[in-house]
Amino acid sequence: MKKISVVTVNYNGAEDTKELLASGESLDAGWIVVDNGSIHEAEFPGVEVVQNGENLGFAGGYNRGLRYAVAGGADYILIINNDTLIPDKNLLTKLVESLEKHPDWGVVSPKIWFAPGYEFHKERYTKKEAGKVIWYAGGKFDWNNLWSVHRGIDEVDTGKYDGVEETGFVSGCCFLVRREVLEKVGYFDEGLFAYYEDNDLMQRIKRAGWRCGYDGRVGIYHKVSRTAGIGSETADYYLARNKHIFAMRYASMRTKLAVVREGLRLLITGRPMQKRGVRDFWRGKRGGLKRELAGKWPIKLSIAIINYKTKEFTQKLLHSITKYCPEAEVVVVDNGSGESFGVEKFISSPVNLGFSGGYNLALDYCRGQYLLLLNSDIEIRKESVQKLLTMNGEALTAGKLILPDGSVQKSVFHLPTVWGAVKEYILGQKEAFLWYTPVGGGRVDGAVAACWMLPQTVRNRVGRLNEATVLYLEDIEYCRRLGRAGVPIYYVPGAVFDHYHGAASKKLPEGEAVRKQEQASEWYYGKWRYKLIVGIRWIGHLLDR
Repeated sequence: MKKISVVTVNYNGAEDTKELLASGESLDAGWIVVDNGSIHEAEFPGVEVVQNGENLGFAGGYNRGLRYAVAGGADYILIINNDTLIPDKNLLTKLVESLEKHPDWGVVSPKIWFAPGYEFHKERYTKKEAGKVIWYAGGKFDWNNLWSVHRGIDEVDTGKYDGVEETGFVSGCCFLVRREVLEKVGYFDEGLFAYYEDNDLMQRIKRAGWRCGYDGRVGIYHKVSRTAGIGSETADYYLARNKHIFAMRYASMRTKLAVVREGLRLLITGRPMQKRGVRDFWRGKRGGLKRELAGKWPIKLSIAIINYKTKEFTQKLLHSITKYCPEAEVVVVDNGSGESFGVEKFISSPVNLGFSGGYNLALDYCRGQYLLLLNSDIEIRKESVQKLLTMNGEALTAGKLILPDGSVQKSVFHLPTVWGAVKEYILGQKEAFLWYTPVGGGRVDGAVAACWMLPQTVRNRVGRLNEATVLYLEDIEYCRRLGRAGVPIYYVPGAVFDHYHGAASKKLPEGEAVRKQEQASEWYYGKWRYKLIVGIRWIGHLLDR
């Protein structure tokens, strides 16, 4: 039997969300509500609630819920706006049936009516026609003007669009997507924040070989534009900016030039937020406006732990957390080793997702304002976590790691370069290439990810760990991204942690760790730069002899 999840996002719209949940309570599916940093607290009993401490926009909010659903094993996921109502208990049954009958369809949308009273032209319709006015019944994408053209919009439904057929696009308001589609093409582009994010995803889906479907046998009601509002400053900004982004990615050269001309016109005659949207496109600004990001964090600190055949060490770490940091939310991911732990948030992955994949999964489940990534072979000491919290702000902080023999681990590094390799291996400047021992605390280029603390806001801005490798150099690559984003990294020697170094990597077959390190190095440096660095080290070794 196929597993289905339903994902919706709430942003200061609790009453709408509750009405949606009530209308869909008969659906045979698990509900996931993502609260997108709402200012006003609300409870949604009986469903899984994912709480963000800031507004991640349509894209970021839904991505959080989608990753929950995928991690939970969902085969199909229904994305549905919270300002909708589900009148038909057969909605999911029919949509799944359509995807099963059309294996080349990656997504499918139902018919969507205006909710009664939310029509664009209320004066046109009688009371009997309310609730029967079409908002979406399939459609096509207008590549000349770069907008979605809804078939049947403003028409009273007479059954003309009740069929099941291929369509040019599905509506981001409500569509069912296959799990394997997301796994292949990825999720919504969070840089878009809101508007055009569904069009962007559809283009990636279609370019990956799937088609879009429409099922007019079932439908939903939509309270159109309850969140942003038609003609609002929010809509002005994101439509202006994201139209340019979308055009540059997918449109013909002729359309690109037309969009640029339109942007120039908006800079002269447009409304203030349209002007700002165009300027921010050319400045390369992505994501959400600062005024829309503020929210309320449900808890202060979340601790993310990855276990891979290190149950004894993980249990020691959990014990130290209970002793010294009992107020923290703890999320444990078992990375394919089949071991379990008695924590409230435990995720068992059937396969080894690697360092980055495991932590990305764990962090997606974290609700804290601050995130603490700890290797399973770490033990915390009294006040060590508190000292990292005190220093954090909008930065990544890392503590001092003590090895079993009592020595201090070299846990901070320079961002490695060819010139750094020359200085250390040819010119004899110790600790010039990568690892070094800092003198006291302060700002550094990077720190090993065995013990990291960073705010959720930083992760939301910089993104997830890169999953290109299973093990090694992910932390170096992420620190480079932090530097490019202007996020400082601080080494805090007063925050002391015990580290049983390499407990997980020692579980790998003989020679596997070396092979994975070589693969990671080629990925990070590039094949020829890596060979150059290896050559420099070899020359340095000969000179030492």
